[in-house]
Amino acid sequence: MSLVHATAWVDPLAQLAEDVEVGPFAAIEADAQIGAGSRVGAHVYVGPGVVVGANASLGEGCVLLARTRLQADCRIEPGAVVGSTGFGFVLHQGQHVHIPQVSGVEIGRRVVIGAGTCVDRGTLEPTRIGDDAEIGAQVQVAHNVSIGPRSKVEQQAGFAGTSSIGADCTVGMQSGMAGQSSLGDRSKMAVRTGNLRKAPPDSDLWGFPARPRQEAMKAQAALARLGKLPDADS
Repeated sequence: MSLVHATAWVDPLAQLAEDVEVGPFAAIEADAQIGAGSRVGAHVYVGPGVVVGANASLGEGCVLLARTRLQADCRIEPGAVVGSTGFGFVLHQGQHVHIPQVSGVEIGRRVVIGAGTCVDRGTLEPTRIGDDAEIGAQVQVAHNVSIGPRSKVEQQAGFAGTSSIGADCTVGMQSGMAGQSSLGDRSKMAVRTGNLRKAPPDSDLWGFPARPRQEAMKAQAALARLGKLPDADS
């Protein structure tokens, strides 16, 4: 039997499995499905047709919009938004016209999405996050981004539309990826790295624009030496 707080609103067409807990002022729309043993925190919004797997935890105030699908054992931290409209525009007759984003978001098993993180829905194909991925707080995942299984993304990172991250990758705090760039399996991006290209598997990237670690360290050392050279005018 589910435990639904008196102030919560659950549409009669929503489906709640056994032992679901719904907190105060939460709202669950028609045709949404919440798996067994899941917890829906206070002020959570679950949009129409959203599917949430078993034993999920939806933190206070998070939002899951239409066409979002979470598999089992996921944890969405407070204030996260999943399934928001992607930032896509085309210039038409001198005006920026918004491109409809009509697909959704697919999230694998045991995924963690941090507080205040935004995951945009895809344009024609879903935005995808693989099993066991962990995403920190205040991260922007744009439309049609793909994050592979077991990859870790630290706080305040950002990924432009259609960029992709392979499996078992680590992305440092405040790092970013340009549209259509990619990071191969088992790769790393250091803190504040900006990747603008397609990086092969096992890359270890530093700096902006991103370079292999050894190359970036040599460039930094050269700059340090340059600053110590005598002034030509002296």
